[in-house]
Amino acid sequence: MTFPISRQGLEQIALFLGIGIAVFGVLTATAYARQRPWGRFGVSTALLGGLAALALILAYTVAPNIPTPPVPLTARFEQNPTPDTPETVRQGKEVYQANCAICHGPQARGDGPAALSMLPRPVNLQLHVPQHAPGEVHYWISNGITATQMPAWGALDPATGRPRLSDADRWSVVRYLQALVAGTAP
Repeated sequence: MTFPISRQGLEQIALFLGIGIAVFGVLTATAYARQRPWGRFGVSTALLGGLAALALILAYTVAPNIPTPPVPLTARFEQNPTPDTPETVRQGKEVYQANCAICHGPQARGDGPAALSMLPRPVNLQLHVPQHAPGEVHYWISNGITATQMPAWGALDPATGRPRLSDADRWSVVRYLQALVAGTAP
């Protein structure tokens, strides 16, 4: 069994808690300077500090290091426009098997026939997909990943002038991968 949160995710949690530490630290100092009760602010600051320390300890001792390329902030909040239906998942499976399984493998574990000759190797999507927003996964499918052999499936095909995979096909692959990870894929 793998730890459910990646190192990067825990680092982001610690950073978010650090912002809270700064806010409550300022409130503590302000209350202390004005000779008002500051105990609650101080306790909050210490509690957030402890949580941030715990997040960093877990990040560097237990959590897997799953490096991910940067994604624009707006991509993280994109929602999948395709319906969450068995038909969409089946369509996503067909697209995945025809285009992605050669590298990522039939069960998306990064063990496809072409994976042995690739550096870096394709990632295990069974681990990656649950740790990212659907918009992030769609962004990587659409734009590819630099310094890897992951193609940009949203790029225009020179022969047809259309994307290699339509936007609906790319989103259906995201639906299929989510269903595969959840164990509900056909």
